[in-house]
Amino acid sequence: MKNRGKNIGLLLTGMAVGAALCGGAYAAGIVAQPTWQPIFVDGQQVEMEAYNINGNNYVKLRDIGKEVGFNVYWQDGVQVDSDADYTGEPPAATAPTVSDAISSDTKDLDAVKQEIVDLTNALRKEHGLDALGTSDLLMRAAQVRAEEMAATGNYSHVRPDGRKYYTVTDCSQTTENIHRINQEWLKTTGKTLAEAAVDDWAASQGHLDHMMSKTVYMVGVGIAEGTNAAGEPCWYCVQEFCPNGYAVSWVDDPALS
Repeated sequence: MKNRGKNIGLLLTGMAVGAALCGGAYAAGIVAQPTWQPIFVDGQQVEMEAYNINGNNYVKLRDIGKEVGFNVYWQDGVQVDSDADYTGEPPAATAPTVSDAISSDTKDLDAVKQEIVDLTNALRKEHGLDALGTSDLLMRAAQVRAEEMAATGNYSHVRPDGRKYYTVTDCSQTTENIHRINQEWLKTTGKTLAEAAVDDWAASQGHLDHMMSKTVYMVGVGIAEGTNAAGEPCWYCVQEFCPNGYAVSWVDDPALS
């Protein structure tokens, strides 16, 4: 409580007892009389309403908070916030952000993307294959694909405007894995988002063939939050693979219609 000392703690205890006594005193017909006893905080006299009941002085807890410097407010009961300045009001509720809504393992989406790359390369190593590299442009292309699916719900290798997935770059030879993972389902798996995505791709022969291809040398990963057809929160995950002898030099904007 901001180093206010034992006397303040005792005063607060007295106020809590006083609050309990006031109801009983009123019921017993005991009258609270205003009193003008001087009240000091850190040696300085302050103005506070005080009442005498049966020879004891009582002041409002809110007034103590205002003078001493802690917040007192009503929210399902009397709340005392010893580390906040006095306002007399509950702290303002903050709107939940995406980071609040998702599990801690998905708060840093860049880290999740890297985990997908690492898990993919670990799987390739098990099969005796070289690790895949990454590039900023291919990562951007995968992110564009994830974002346009999340924004429109168009879960398909065909883009929302009807063009093929590979038009997201200037390389028509790229291959693509996509996955839509329900957030509630993900919580029941005990897996991270990256683990769930790579495990599910590995369980599908077509997707596994893309990850295990000997003819690709680079991968990009994109992740975006959206909803499925039922309106349930989900993650759209994308892998874009670039084949040997090719490169990406241009990335399109998201196609949202």
